[in-house]
Formats: sequence, structure tokens, C-alpha cells
Amino acid sequence: MKGKIKLKRFLEKSRDRSFLLLCHHNADPDSLGSAIAFAIYLKSIGVERVRIGIPQSVSSYARRMLTLSPVPVEKNPRVLEEVIIVFDTSSPEQLEPIEIPDDRVLIVIDHHMEKEGPIRADITVVDSSRTSTAEVVWELFKYFRFADENAVRALLAGIVTDTANFRFANARTFRAVSEMLDLFPIGMGEILQLVAPASGENVEHSKRAAVLKACQRMELRKFRGYLIAVSRVSAYESLACKVFIQLGADVAVVGSEKGGVRISARARESLVRKGLHLGRIMEKVGPLIDGSGGGHAGAAGANGRSNLDGAIKLILKEIERALSELG
Repeated sequence: MKGKIKLKRFLEKSRDRSFLLLCHHNADPDSLGSAIAFAIYLKSIGVERVRIGIPQSVSSYARRMLTLSPVPVEKNPRVLEEVIIVFDTSSPEQLEPIEIPDDRVLIVIDHHMEKEGPIRADITVVDSSRTSTAEVVWELFKYFRFADENAVRALLAGIVTDTANFRFANARTFRAVSEMLDLFPIGMGEILQLVAPASGENVEHSKRAAVLKACQRMELRKFRGYLIAVSRVSAYESLACKVFIQLGADVAVVGSEKGGVRISARARESLVRKGLHLGRIMEKVGPLIDGSGGGHAGAAGANGRSNLDGAIKLILKEIERALSELG
């Protein structure tokens, strides 16, 4: 894993500096968990000035994790710190509206493949063979000879959610989880509870309404025996996609134009095993919506400013092309 030696040497000389740890917008458990775990590490080596920054919002699946953080977690913070560490984020658009001054030391820790227009970084630690950024952070901790129970809780939460409860896990994922559980008496039931959505009755009502509207507006496309569900909502795009897959769709694409363009896509595991990769398709969508896109093979998304119609047309074209190649 490139960059870990340089990162360790830098951190050893930077204990008196201030650090801001940034997640991507609508921070999920992988992004937030990685930041929380790293904050715990920084505090352990004597770094006193540490904050975690969240652009726009925290995912409902990550809200319970805030109790694990040893440092303040702030929404849309003004960047005052000398060192910025960005987690699970492959493009600058995912950090908006936070602006990072050019004179800061910038470090990126991620597991996504490098794409066009990456974040400018002085130190980069990226391993695209990993199923989550939490695994990358765990490998760093092993190299640093560091382990902490709450840090491990935060990392396990990131791994569980980014692998869709281990459905997209590989041998290295299970090896990392095994190493963590060997060190601390943590039950996976505790981790699953930690990432259960934190929401009230009004939010649950909004979710149900959004999914029902998505079903009402759904267009079902048939292509070579595959069923592709397409719809639009004002919120909860990923939830609507998940429901469409549960109802029988092979691929689901749901978009929103409220406050900008958001698109979520999901695919059945059988198609992922055959080679369909929605994350690569979403990367192509980013420039079209004046934003960015990416993600995993079976679950991906894009965020931008405009042109939802054009984006969905491109996504469907690319999905059909990929399905043609699968046979």
C-alpha cells in the first residue's frame, strides 16, 4: 500500500499541528467510521487539536456512530487547521461546500480507483483492492502498531455497511475483520445495531412515502431478459433502489433533482459476479451533471448540479451496453 511510510513519518513529526478530518457529503459509516478511528489514533499519539468535518449531512446509518468520536464533529466547518485528511472521497465535489485553502497539507485515504480530476494531495494512501476505506485504515493501524476498541468498532461499522453486510466482501475483508475480533470482545450484533438507521416517526413516514412515490413513477425497461427499474423521487434514492431490487428488478436507477442532481443505482449480486460494475458507469456520469460519480460494482451513485434527464439516458445506455457484453 503506497504512501503509508510517508504518512507515518509525517505524523511522527506533526504532533503539535492541528488536524481536520473530512468525510464526504451525507457521510456513511465507512467514511465517518474511518475518520473517527483516525481521530482516536491521533489523540493517542498526543495530537491535541483535532476535529471531524461533515459536508452537508450525516447518513441515518452513521448517526449512532457519533457517540464513538473523541473529538467534535461539525457540519460544514470553516477550514482553520494546518493538516486536512480526507477519507473515502475521490473527488473535490464530494466535499462541497467545504473549501480547502491551497496552503494546507492535504492527505487522502481511500479505497476507490483513481479517476479524472482527483483531489490534490500531498500524501495519498489508496488501495482499490479493498472493499472499504475502513480496511485501508486498519492496515495503516497495523503498520503503526496501534489498536483501540472503539476505533475497531468504528472500522467494523464501516466494513459491514460498505460490503452490504458482507455480500461484497472478499477473503481480505474477512481476514481484517477476524484480526479485529481477535483483539477485542466485540459482537457483530453490536455493530449491526450501531449502523441501524437512526430516525424518528416523521422520518420513517417520509421514507415510506418516498418509496411509494418511486413505485408509482417507476418505468420498467426490459433488455435481453433483464428488468431495469427507473424512477424519480425527491429523497431516499438509495432506499428506493434497494426496494426495487427486492421486488425483482435486476438493476435499479433512481434520481432526484431536489437541491441539485442525485442518482443512486443498485444491481443484483448475480450481475455483479458476471462483471457488471455500476461504479464505473457512474464515473462517466459525473461530468455530464457537473459533479462526480462512482461507487461499488453493485451499488453506486452520482451527485451534481443539473441534467438529470441526460444522466439517466447515459446510465441506461451504459447499463445496456454492459449487459450486452455479459451475454
